[in-house]
Amino acid sequence: MLKAGFAKVCISPPVGVPLAGFAARPEVSTGTHDDLFARALVLETSDAAVVFVSVDLLALPGEFIALVRHSVHESTGIQPHSIMIASTHTHAGPVTITTFFNPDGSVDKHYMEKLAMGIEEAVDSAWRDRAPARVGVGVGRVEGVGVNRRSSDQKPIDEQIGIIRVTDLEEHTRAVLINYACHPTVLGPDNLLVTGDFPAFAVQAIESAIGPQGFAMFVNGTQGNISMGHSSELSAIGIITPGRTFERAAELGKLLAGATLRQLNSIAVDDGPTLEAVTLPVSLPLKKYPSVDETTKSLQEAETHLAALVSSNGDNTDQVRRAKSEQLYASINNFYAKETQVFSDGMLPIELQGIRINDAVFVAVPAEVFVEIGLRLKQIAAHNIFIVGIANGYIGYLPTRVAHEVGGYEVVSSKCRPEAEEKLIEDVLRLEQKLFQASAPMVEKVK
Repeated sequence: MLKAGFAKVCISPPVGVPLAGFAARPEVSTGTHDDLFARALVLETSDAAVVFVSVDLLALPGEFIALVRHSVHESTGIQPHSIMIASTHTHAGPVTITTFFNPDGSVDKHYMEKLAMGIEEAVDSAWRDRAPARVGVGVGRVEGVGVNRRSSDQKPIDEQIGIIRVTDLEEHTRAVLINYACHPTVLGPDNLLVTGDFPAFAVQAIESAIGPQGFAMFVNGTQGNISMGHSSELSAIGIITPGRTFERAAELGKLLAGATLRQLNSIAVDDGPTLEAVTLPVSLPLKKYPSVDETTKSLQEAETHLAALVSSNGDNTDQVRRAKSEQLYASINNFYAKETQVFSDGMLPIELQGIRINDAVFVAVPAEVFVEIGLRLKQIAAHNIFIVGIANGYIGYLPTRVAHEVGGYEVVSSKCRPEAEEKLIEDVLRLEQKLFQASAPMVEKVK
């Protein structure tokens, strides 16, 4: 008999904290538009227990995830490898990682301590409140939310919504998890209000439709090159394009929620699912960076060049924009040259995690994976597979080999070499095989 529990805890930061996600946003937050939450869904059978956690944040470091998993294990007995902690990737939450947009470190240790307690409280509450339930996995499709921001025709995209439906024994929907691939960057670097962006509006709409006790959560997919069309490079240097409003975020969120709700009642549920979780340590090939002395010198030269141009030409010319991009790229290379010094073998160790619910697999990858990789995996995997990006840590972007040939912001922001694409696909398929190696014959994949 399945038991399920779910809970959420507010994790909104105080006014005045730095916001994560845009290198060109030096100002701190001025308020909260909508609260941020840590949400937890617990599923337990007599054989296994698994946990999905979603936090309305940009990303979390792997070391933090490990500590939280350990604490949850201590309080609930749930095995750490069965706990998935994914960030929605909103670009309007507090700074929770150290990377190139805040290389000097603006992570508030006090907030991180409260965040850890908030996540643990959400899981503990979900664990305590679990009750007999049924669960099923299905898919929906949505048009008009995400587009490919790196291609002229804005394709390919992944229109699929992965849906976990949890009901009571009378099959009334009680909780919903949705997995969809798109950057939550409707709001741009000019926004100084804390917000969960469009996923928060989607979750609110689903919860309202389920009823007073409704619960919903969002986990991102292979969103590395998917957004609502705004240029990542222009955003990174502070160029604001039209349409980046809360009204647009609400519109897209409700569009995603509507597509989800239309599919809910068609998702079959049962009270005796197969649950399983495994992790797989893998290594991805790292780029080779110049020495820190060289990258530091290049950054200083780029900063001097930009300052001279702004001084003589003002701040809004094409030449200045190019210089801002050059300065940004130099800062990224300098940060990664320092960060990757510790990996003497040229390989970046990461964890892949798979959680199985019957014939569906949710795979956690600690990266911003390009959508082509996710689509390829869905095509060739033997079972229904859903990639959960920015989960259980954060290593930056993971582009395709073709994208590496083109270049651009996402490629510069990736620490990995082009062959990381094939390595990741190979390892995800190994993870899938590990989850199903002792299973019954496969059923037909959902369409």
